[in-house]
Amino acid sequence: MAKKKKKKSSLNIPMLVISAVGLVIFVVSMALTVRNMVFLSKAEPVDEPQTEVQTEAQETYVSEARALFNKLVIRDGGAEYLPDMLKSYKPLYAANSDTVGYLKVPGTSIDTVVVQSSTDNGMTGSYKYLKNDFYGEFTKYGNVFLDYRCGKYTLSRNTILYGHTTEDGQQVFYDLAKYEDPEFFKQNPIIEYSTLYNHYKWKIFAVFATSVNASDDGGYVFDYIYPTMTEEDMQGYLAGVNERAFYYTGVDVQPTDQILTLSTCSYLFNTPGHKITSRLVVVARQLRNGETEDIDPTLVTDHADYRRPQSWYTATGKSNPYKNSANWTPTR
Repeated sequence: MAKKKKKKSSLNIPMLVISAVGLVIFVVSMALTVRNMVFLSKAEPVDEPQTEVQTEAQETYVSEARALFNKLVIRDGGAEYLPDMLKSYKPLYAANSDTVGYLKVPGTSIDTVVVQSSTDNGMTGSYKYLKNDFYGEFTKYGNVFLDYRCGKYTLSRNTILYGHTTEDGQQVFYDLAKYEDPEFFKQNPIIEYSTLYNHYKWKIFAVFATSVNASDDGGYVFDYIYPTMTEEDMQGYLAGVNERAFYYTGVDVQPTDQILTLSTCSYLFNTPGHKITSRLVVVARQLRNGETEDIDPTLVTDHADYRRPQSWYTATGKSNPYKNSANWTPTR
């Protein structure tokens, strides 16, 4: 859970690992407060309570609570829980059927449910979570959301998650800036992102920033938000990442690896009188079978002349060492 106190935010919803009795009590409370729930008859029953001694009143309460939970499904179009979805996600899915997963980044405040909606990232689609919470209510903090093009319940080759960050550093992804420091990476190289069906761990292999407007970089935009990347694309993509990386991690990436991308706003390239719309990006690959979570800290080295947008070089009067570099464009 996030450690930072905020006035109002629903962005961090804990992973609900709850005892049997606690789960029943939680669901009763949720059933009375969440507006998009209705009681039907096909949800999976909960386990029997494990308390050693119960009064008659307690037994009656737990029995009634369990009966309510056994009938609990979401109202959204009469949909019910997805087949075989992890049991711990059911209360989240019942509260909001946009739920697609859960993200936890150790060492940060990022410990939150992930949502996805609509068929675009516009304000009426997934992008609405930039300034809305898990329940769809306005908040400056926002909620982490999955790119609309990515698989809803299965991993894409490149699974892309977005979160809000502004210059005052109070939004859902503001803590990603900690990864600009290689020492922080050394202590926190693993990200946890899970779908509704499986738990996954990811090893960070690069942290970089890039501009989003072609006019800021000689007519070019580095397309790191590309979900259906092929093995053929990987060589050019990784070359572009390595040029822009703040430091080298020593973590290898293979063309067959699944990638996780965390993207948020960055103000790193702004200069006095000149703003460059940019994104801070943390990229990780899925932890391989039998691989440890450790990284070799001796392989983490600085990359002082990492690639910036051309307009940054122009504004600062510096020469661009990458002006003749090839610009990767993904296959479509």
